[in-house]
Amino acid sequence: MMRILIVDDEILVRIGLKTIIPMNNEEFQVIGEAASGLEALAILENHPCEIVLTDIRMPDMDGLELLQIIRERWPAMKCLILSNHSDFAYVQKALRLGATEYITKLEIQPSELMQKLRAIKEQLQIEKQGQTAYTKLEQKVNQYSSEVKEKRLRELVLGHSSRREIEQEFIEFQLEPFPAPLSAIAIQIESYEELTHNNRFQSDRLLTYTVKNVLSEILKKYGNGELLEIGGGKFCVLIGQLNPAVLQEMQNAVHTFLKISISCGVSPPLEDPYLLQQAYEKADYSLSYRFYFGRSCIVAYHQIPPAAHRLSDPWDEENLLKRIDEQDESGLRQRLKDWTQELLSKKDVPPLMLRETWLSLLHMFSRSLKADGNDIYSVTLHENQYPYHVIRNAETLQELADWFVGWIPVFMDYKRQHGKEKLRPEIQTVIRIITDQYNLPMKVADLACKVGYTENYLSMLFKKETGKTITDYVTNVRMKTARELLKNPDYKIFEISEKIGYADPNHFSRSFKQLEGMYPTEFRKLYFGGRSS
Repeated sequence: MMRILIVDDEILVRIGLKTIIPMNNEEFQVIGEAASGLEALAILENHPCEIVLTDIRMPDMDGLELLQIIRERWPAMKCLILSNHSDFAYVQKALRLGATEYITKLEIQPSELMQKLRAIKEQLQIEKQGQTAYTKLEQKVNQYSSEVKEKRLRELVLGHSSRREIEQEFIEFQLEPFPAPLSAIAIQIESYEELTHNNRFQSDRLLTYTVKNVLSEILKKYGNGELLEIGGGKFCVLIGQLNPAVLQEMQNAVHTFLKISISCGVSPPLEDPYLLQQAYEKADYSLSYRFYFGRSCIVAYHQIPPAAHRLSDPWDEENLLKRIDEQDESGLRQRLKDWTQELLSKKDVPPLMLRETWLSLLHMFSRSLKADGNDIYSVTLHENQYPYHVIRNAETLQELADWFVGWIPVFMDYKRQHGKEKLRPEIQTVIRIITDQYNLPMKVADLACKVGYTENYLSMLFKKETGKTITDYVTNVRMKTARELLKNPDYKIFEISEKIGYADPNHFSRSFKQLEGMYPTEFRKLYFGGRSS
């Protein structure tokens, strides 16, 4: 069993790490925790261990000082650094001091942490076995080096790095500069959420790992490129002297071997091979236009039409609300189809801006329900999806339009059944309890007892009168409150989770994304980004 000491001045980080590392298992045992390097040394004096998980910035003695002392006094001990995005320079120093690996605190995934701990455990076992396992150990070290190199390159691609910083990274990892002109390719696995949800590849990690291996093999044929995993089924290829054949070959190979498809966005060629971030941003922007071009496309930056000066809405608010009130279902659907065809023919509205227009359109439908005292989230699900989720995550405009056109009859049917309709007193009582006590644990059996019904009868009656299950209604009330709390930057995500009745912030995040089509952190970023623009 490998013994672990956790060192971090943030109590929530320590709690989170102890939660991730299983207790009473045969692999790892957390022997203690410390809030500073000094506390850690005091523990290690009496309780030595094999692995130390340590933060960098801490009071009294920081992680770098602790690491240096550990290297001198306990050279066999392994250290895994916990860092923030702003700690890049410190991480470099920590790795030079002998840290085995590092992981970004805000991006910790339980599976990733356990994978790294198991890799360290394996490395320790190999070292104990001595020279007989030298080759295996050497391979492991090379693997760590490759992972660190990719992580650094990804940070350069996604962050604001100076030319000098990029040059230093290339020297450290003995990378040759990309021959000019530099091109970036943004690659997205099609239907990524659906693939991971259906569990065809057992896990999203296995899916991306498999695709990455296929792409790497194709890239090797062209010799001068680097493949980076960005996340969410997205990759970036940095390459000099782009041969267009590589893109088609990647698509064909992924489809042939894995029976899935990918789309590619290609940056314009940049004469300065150190403009990594600019190249990726333009490639990713090109990729976003698969919204128009459809699945399995290759979109080059020069194919994107100039943006329209003004986006014409399909109708004004007064006209739309009038059509809804008049139950003009066929007129609404036809106008949407015509508008979609116009957009597809021109392709001159940036996809992000167009999604916002669809959201504005949905808000108008929502306002027509609020006039009746109802809520857009209570409308019967169409194809088992919420409208906000579809608008924010539909991969193509045609898919979004088809879903919305199909949703309009569902919306109209709900509005006819629930417009200006007074709920029976018992259901009003249940709704009032949910509204007042949404932050508390809530069981259907307790609610049924309050109104003198059986659990089954209340569930059936609630669904009949509101169009929602009790569980879904509770979730909608909680998420409505969450949307407002997220607009206050003083609240942290885990605090909001607790305030609305979720003990597990991850459960809260997943539920929020199911309704809104984005995670709470993304919603907050979008809200404050929109206010500042």
